[in-house]
Amino acid sequence: MTDPRHGYDVTYNFFLMPPKRKVNRDSSASPSDDSDSAGSDFEARPRKQVAKGAGKKAAAAGPRLKKSTKPEWNRNGWSNDKPETEFAAKCIERWCLLPPYNTRLPDAQWKEYYLERTALDEINTKHSNKSKKIVSEELGQDTFSILRAASSNVAATIYGAAQLDEADKTRIARTLRGSLYFTELWGNDEEGGGDNPRTVNSKTRLYSPFGLGTSLELVYNFHWRQFRAGEQFSDFVVGQRDIEECDSADPRKCTAVVKDSRSREKPGEFSVKVFDMNNAKVKGTTAQKLTDFEDQFFGASGWLSPLKWYNLLCAAGTVLRYKEENRSTVTQAGTKFKFFQGESAGQELRKSENDVFARLETEKFGALGDEEVCVPQRLLLLAKEHSTDK
Repeated sequence: MTDPRHGYDVTYNFFLMPPKRKVNRDSSASPSDDSDSAGSDFEARPRKQVAKGAGKKAAAAGPRLKKSTKPEWNRNGWSNDKPETEFAAKCIERWCLLPPYNTRLPDAQWKEYYLERTALDEINTKHSNKSKKIVSEELGQDTFSILRAASSNVAATIYGAAQLDEADKTRIARTLRGSLYFTELWGNDEEGGGDNPRTVNSKTRLYSPFGLGTSLELVYNFHWRQFRAGEQFSDFVVGQRDIEECDSADPRKCTAVVKDSRSREKPGEFSVKVFDMNNAKVKGTTAQKLTDFEDQFFGASGWLSPLKWYNLLCAAGTVLRYKEENRSTVTQAGTKFKFFQGESAGQELRKSENDVFARLETEKFGALGDEEVCVPQRLLLLAKEHSTDK
């Protein structure tokens, strides 16, 4: 089933759900739910808590889930007031950056951030000449439909977060929706087209929704040559990035990976290999390494669970967005992660937000045609429309 406006599959899901248990499932978190035009989040609800004295049957449901910590965002040098320096103000306005704002960052760094991200806006503009850098004819898939769907799934991870009220979660998700960019994409469809590509090499960047100037670099590789032993492998690497690493001269430069002596890419010094598959062998990272990204990216600690982080990173890395045969790898590497207490898939808020976005986009722009469209800027439509709520 295909969305007639955007061309992406409305039933293709990728979010990991916890292991199946013998309890009633939340129907809103069903993998068969196709209500979301960007692909349904099939995170299942967390385990029910075991009441004291409930007996052995209740105890069999598993250990208590950890509690989420409410973000405070009150560190030294951070402010809820917008900085008035030229490029900090331009960045906040153009990309709907939310408080807290790091007032210790010099405006020269915000200028570099502004120039770099503006260049990526141009590259991630559909039908533009500069977009050729992220469009792979050999892969035979629509880069911008993939970007729209992945961006929606990134935003969706926030809807079911704990501790924050609906208004705060909505503001963060609306800015996140327009904060994802392709920096590189190549692949080929020799094994049967878009339903099962042979190779995908993707690099993306996700900017923080807050005025911190930080971002994440995500590198996803997949290769599967059918009927050829030893040609099934995949890896997914994520690296942190501070504002001083912004590079307007080379905005697509990826710092998450470096090249070894044989010109092969490997994780950089501070990067994390989220998963690694080589034929039947699958390795995955730890919960601690996943949640370590939170301090730099969200300016918080203990807010999102390892499972939320795993799903957010996979969404931002466009993992499984190409219909590649890699679901077992993603599941095996992530099945050990759990929600925090109070977290959910957030399906109701997700559906509501997607409906509002689709309606607003149609009202303002009508059907998508052959005109140039900056996809990240278009995806900030809700954030810009309701910027007075910040």
